[in-house]
Amino acid sequence: MTAVLGLNFGTHDSAASLVVDGRVLAAAEEERFTRVKQTKVFPERAVEFCLEAAGLRLADLTRVAYFVDPRLQLLLPVTNARHTFPLSLGSLRSDLAKFDKRRTTLRQARRRVRPVPVTPVRHHVAHAASAFLVSSFEEATVITLDGRGEYETACVYAAGRRLDRRHAVTYPHSIGYFYSMLTRFLGFRPQRDEYKVMGLAAHGGPDLVPAMRRLVSMDTATGRLRLDLDYFDHHRRPSHRRGLFGSRMVDAFGPPRTADQALTDRHRAIAHATQRVLEEVVLGYATHARRITRSRKLCLAGGVALNALANQRIIESDLFDEVFIQPAANDAGTSLGGALHLSDRVRPTGGNHSTLLGPRFSDDDIGQALARARAAGELPETRFAVAAVPDRYRAAAELLRDDHVLGWFQDRMEFGPRALGSRSIIASPAEAGMTARINALIKQREEFRPLAPVVRAEDAADYFELHPAGTRVYPYMLATARVRPGLANRIPSAVHVDGTARLQIADARDYPHFHQLLTEFHGLTGTPVLINTSFNGPDEPIVRTPGDAIRSFVRLGLDALVMGSWLVTRNDPGAR
Repeated sequence: MTAVLGLNFGTHDSAASLVVDGRVLAAAEEERFTRVKQTKVFPERAVEFCLEAAGLRLADLTRVAYFVDPRLQLLLPVTNARHTFPLSLGSLRSDLAKFDKRRTTLRQARRRVRPVPVTPVRHHVAHAASAFLVSSFEEATVITLDGRGEYETACVYAAGRRLDRRHAVTYPHSIGYFYSMLTRFLGFRPQRDEYKVMGLAAHGGPDLVPAMRRLVSMDTATGRLRLDLDYFDHHRRPSHRRGLFGSRMVDAFGPPRTADQALTDRHRAIAHATQRVLEEVVLGYATHARRITRSRKLCLAGGVALNALANQRIIESDLFDEVFIQPAANDAGTSLGGALHLSDRVRPTGGNHSTLLGPRFSDDDIGQALARARAAGELPETRFAVAAVPDRYRAAAELLRDDHVLGWFQDRMEFGPRALGSRSIIASPAEAGMTARINALIKQREEFRPLAPVVRAEDAADYFELHPAGTRVYPYMLATARVRPGLANRIPSAVHVDGTARLQIADARDYPHFHQLLTEFHGLTGTPVLINTSFNGPDEPIVRTPGDAIRSFVRLGLDALVMGSWLVTRNDPGAR
């Protein structure tokens, strides 16, 4: 038996994954256990879960994969100096400190898993392996795009029997940093709120696109990506003094927004231009990658691969016949990729890669959690009704038909940032005001944020303009598609202002619970589409346990909660 544990920690999205004899058995983000969003701590409880799920002990492991190679961190100040000396002297000490930080966390990993050997895996190799080795492709072009690994910010691999790196972009030039820097300029949090920029972009006009193009260039013939570093400061200031953008950015786009400022048309135009330029650069890099690898199959990973609009541009470009994107494309996925890279590299054949790799809770577990919540006064009988129901799908569909908003808790927890029907908040898409209700009252987030639809696989093409290259992407809510003409009025709360939707396609094999619910809802309403958003409140991780779900259900003011075969409803749904 070959059992490889993958670790990512010391940076955002701490996680652990377990691969046994080439099969992915378990994976989870540590934030789901600690309840601290994007925690950086050693994934102690995620490791415990992975081992328990496989029935293994630490001593049973063959080796442990660590998501970065600290030795390569020493090339960070080298590449920075090569591009920006003498300005790079301002960040030299900070850049060298990153080597010490990674070396320290590697020592910590070795202490925590002793005596199992720990092997560092190059960061972008871990990203690449996380996508290719679960794609079922025999060969592919693999592109990794993020802020920065050790010193690389984007890579192209020709994948087959091995990952052969064909191209790399190096620090300080980074399309991921470009987007994060503009995220901060717009008053949002970099490495956390980039999806807000993506949602806001549809509300802005194109006036600032030419000015934004001056910030970054992409040569599709050579793959050469360059930031105009006069606009940024990450290459010349130590970490604790970085604003990520410089005075020239202010000259070009006006003063940066603070988090408490109202959004204006200028901010919307900046978001639109940022998104447009990102798409152009990513498509240009994909064009270069296709030319140098010649493969018409594509795998994507890295944080930038979570940008659904850019993914749509690639899918619809006809550069590739098939595209696969790792659902945990963020750094959590490097724990999975590292483990796969050091395993026997056995790839599954056919079907979709399952994201359902986290903890599962039985009806008995859920019943006990509900009893504890009753006893603790969290679910008083005067306000909440609790019952086991013979048909959870019918009961939920009837509530959804009547415009109730539900917490939906089934099966194993998803691995990655998207809730795909195991830990979801769901609602009917038929009421135009549902988006505003969920954003304002339940999720307590910005009004411009869209909600994603989930549709039954057999009905997806009837509602959305799908491209055949995206077949392996749509199940994971990782690409947008246009709603077919005349159907937007049937699902108004699932359609963004630009006429697109970041959809999820659910089939009966991979998402049986969600598919059955959609089937029941379709039978009652004639619509096989629901709204699906993650089951969590503002700035908290997606729920993991029945107890987490109960507390969020009460706090967020959901109308009902369906966990396994248990149903919790409010005695007065209008009372909050």
